[in-house]
Amino acid sequence: MDPRIPLYYQLMQVLRQEIEEGRYQPGDLVPSENELCERFSVSRPTVRQAINELVREGLLHRVRGKGTFVSEPKIQQDFFQRLVSFTEEMEQKGLNATTQVLELEVVPASKTVAAFLSLAHEEPVYRLERLRRVEGTPIVVVTTYVPQKYCPDLHEQDLNNNSLYRTLESRYGIRVCRARRILEVIAATEELAKLLETEVGAPLQLSKSVAWDQHNRAVEFSVARYRGDRSQFIIELRR
Repeated sequence: MDPRIPLYYQLMQVLRQEIEEGRYQPGDLVPSENELCERFSVSRPTVRQAINELVREGLLHRVRGKGTFVSEPKIQQDFFQRLVSFTEEMEQKGLNATTQVLELEVVPASKTVAAFLSLAHEEPVYRLERLRRVEGTPIVVVTTYVPQKYCPDLHEQDLNNNSLYRTLESRYGIRVCRARRILEVIAATEELAKLLETEVGAPLQLSKSVAWDQHNRAVEFSVARYRGDRSQFIIELRR
């Protein structure tokens, strides 16, 4: 250990390197605090700070009563660069994705939803809530609003494991052509933590999206909450 560099940071880099080199595989239990203290001749607070930082980064995760484990690699998503549905993107990456419809109902548009979709306040919209998994792991909960007037029988369509964008295009002739996305970070509520199989208060990436069709109509407003420990987004900038 180099005394000029914070010890916890050096320990972080050593553990990170060992994970990247394959000494510890996804799902492996990492050594206990006592074992790390003895191996590196550092204090327990130093070890705890290093582990906490790696947990915040998503490289490690804790399981209550069992210990700290190496996390599965994050799923890279390009939806800030390409306008494709979640289903299509996972298919292109060769990943097995499933969608479970939790709710599909007609509700009056709130002021917020109406503003995003350029509708009158309380105009009827479909509210679609879905849980999406990748390789069996819950990744994102999405709440989507679609104006009922554009697809009056959407409630009769099977949206379990079927792309909403594909359904809109094949059934209603609505082709999504452009979208605007806003990205934030929030903490998991009890309900979201249960659905996403994570801890209450765990960081989630919140994405708000508005999509327009070929007629420049706002046809979709979605709020998606992604597990922060399993998702990362690629944004490419050019000058």
